[in-house]
Amino acid sequence: MNDEERGTTMKREEYMQTLLDRYLDGMTTADEEAALRQYFAECGDGVPEEWRPYRALFAYVDDERHHAAGAGVTVAGSVPRRSRMLRRLRVIGLTAAAAVALLLVVVKGNMGQPENYVVIDGKVYTDRHTVKQEALDALQIVSSDYDDSFDALEMMK
Repeated sequence: MNDEERGTTMKREEYMQTLLDRYLDGMTTADEEAALRQYFAECGDGVPEEWRPYRALFAYVDDERHHAAGAGVTVAGSVPRRSRMLRRLRVIGLTAAAAVALLLVVVKGNMGQPENYVVIDGKVYTDRHTVKQEALDALQIVSSDYDDSFDALEMMK
C-alpha cells in the first residue's frame, strides 16, 4: 500500500468515524446510514478492531432489511399502507365483536331473572300474587300500632 492509498484510507476511516459518532447520537440521514452499511459490507475483516461490533450490527441490519423487503415491507422499514389499513380494520372489527359479545352476555344474563320473587321454605316463587301477599305479611309482622309503643312505656313505669 503506497502513501496515497494510506492517506485515502485514513480519510475514509476518519469520515466513517464521524458517521459512526453521528449514528450513535441518532443524527444520521438515510444516505449516511447506507454509506456505513456499504463500508462495513465492503471492508469485511479489514475494519479496525474497535469497529468489529459495528460491522456485526450493520450486517444484521442489512440482513433484516433484505428479509423485510422479501416479506412485503418497504425498504425504509415501514409497512405498506394497505397492510396498515387492513391491520387497523381487523383490530376495530375484533374490538366491536368483543363489545357485542359482552353486551349479549349481560343482556341475556339479566333476562332470565324475574324482577320480583319470594323464597318460602327454600323454594322460589315468582307468581305476582304470592310475592305481594308475602310482602304484606312481612310488613304486618314488623309494623306496630301507635298505641303499642306507648303501652310498652307504661308497662316500664
